[in-house]
Amino acid sequence: MSYHPIWDAHVTLGEGTFSRLDLDSLLAQMDAAGVHLALAAPGDRWMAVDNREGNDAVLAWVQRHPDRLCGYATVNPWYDRRAIDELTRALAAGLEAVKLHPARQGFCLLDEVAKPIWDFVAERHLPVYVTTGSAMSTPLQLAELARRYPEVPWIMGRSGRTDYGWLDFSRATRQATNIYVETAHNSPGGIARMAEKLGAERILFASDLPTTVLRMELSKLDDIDQPARSLILGGNLARLLGKAVATEETQSRTGN
Repeated sequence: MSYHPIWDAHVTLGEGTFSRLDLDSLLAQMDAAGVHLALAAPGDRWMAVDNREGNDAVLAWVQRHPDRLCGYATVNPWYDRRAIDELTRALAAGLEAVKLHPARQGFCLLDEVAKPIWDFVAERHLPVYVTTGSAMSTPLQLAELARRYPEVPWIMGRSGRTDYGWLDFSRATRQATNIYVETAHNSPGGIARMAEKLGAERILFASDLPTTVLRMELSKLDDIDQPARSLILGGNLARLLGKAVATEETQSRTGN
């Protein structure tokens, strides 16, 4: 069987409201589950208030394990010009994507306060993870944003996971083809339907640690056919980040 390294598109490091995840625990869980790389975001306080502290913490972890981790930068749009300055600094230092959490950061997805952030990421074509599922960040709001900024790859975090958000999921993903969805918090059947309706090339494996169990999240893809699994488990995220994914074929060509 071909070797397809597993890349996790979203974990949260540090203190959360109801949970926490430290670096050693993350790496141990990745090793146990066979996950090669994870894209890590700062925890809740860092997300909401202490953006620079959180970005620097993620950067330090990425620099300690550059072969296992890459990182999301975050800023709170209410910091205005300081938010743009911090985003510029964090990305220049080595973080590779952007995460915003409207419910944590106190803004609605289509508020004008966030427009400077969207203009910034659009100019640089950066992948942006947006947590959806609250009244402040619904799938249809994200679809509107994705239509305004077609050059941005938008990751619909948690797939709008509330009763009303889930109802809008299919309409939102049809309206904007630059929206990507994650597997976390979805059932095996739901992931299979995503692959059928959207195509596997728009799905990213994400565990959303520490709110889930990594092995269980991986098991949800057991019945997905191998070509689609390859895209979902690593190929799509690698493409969004502009990275190469090693496979058995490329390893044999390079002699590694």
